[in-house]
This record gives sequence, structure tokens and C-alpha cells, in this order.
Amino acid sequence: MLAALVIGGVFLLAMIAAAGYALRTLPAHASVPLHAGAPEYSVWLAKRAGLAAWLGIGVAAFALFAALTMSGFAGKWSPSVRVVLLPSVMCVVLAAESAAIISARRRGADGHVPAEPADAEPADAEPADAEPAAAAENQ
Repeated sequence: MLAALVIGGVFLLAMIAAAGYALRTLPAHASVPLHAGAPEYSVWLAKRAGLAAWLGIGVAAFALFAALTMSGFAGKWSPSVRVVLLPSVMCVVLAAESAAIISARRRGADGHVPAEPADAEPADAEPADAEPAAAAENQ
């Protein structure tokens, strides 16, 4: 059972390393998805919030399945199930986090930037009261 904890811990460290890498390499405006099944149902969060959420999911999965693996409840299970359960779950969570980082990178490479609020003016636009003054100057 110790092997399961060690391997699961290695996967958790890989998740931390992937999040650190993504934090440094993704653009500042990047959004990271939380997958809710199909990609159409993903929730896109700001870079730091999305990466923190993935780390939280990884830590929670590790804690839950490590406790389950070591508990008396799983004592009657086949030893092979107890050994592979935690590493398998952590591998899936690491793969999901990696897919989210890849999606965020591709979305940023496509030039997609988060939409501005409807009431916000574009940064390069002139103030609304400047238009009548410019029209009066041209006449």
C-alpha cells in the first residue's frame, strides 16, 4: 500500500510542476478550463484561479483516495485494487489538468482574449464627447 501512496504522491508533484510551468508560460490574459464532461460545458476561469482549482482537485482526490486505500473499509478488497486505485485516479486527474493547460495555450495562441464588459469602452476609443468637437473642427 505504501507504493500506491508514493506513486500517487509523484503524480501530485507532477500536477504541481505542470501548474507552475503553466503559470510561468501562459499569457497573462489566459483562461484555464475546468472540464465538466464535454468541452462545450467547460467553465473558463482566470489563469491563477483555474490552476489553483486544478491543484485543489488534485489534493482532494489524493486525500480522499489515499484515505480510502489505507482504510479498514478497503481491507476486504483485492490487494491489487488497493494498489492501483490511487495512482490510477491521480493519473486521470493529471491528464485532465494537462488537457486544460493545452486548451488554455491553444485558446491563447488563437488570439482569443476575454471579452470586455458590454458597458466598457475599448481602450483605443476616444471619449464620446470628443466626436462633436472633431466634427465642428472639420467644417
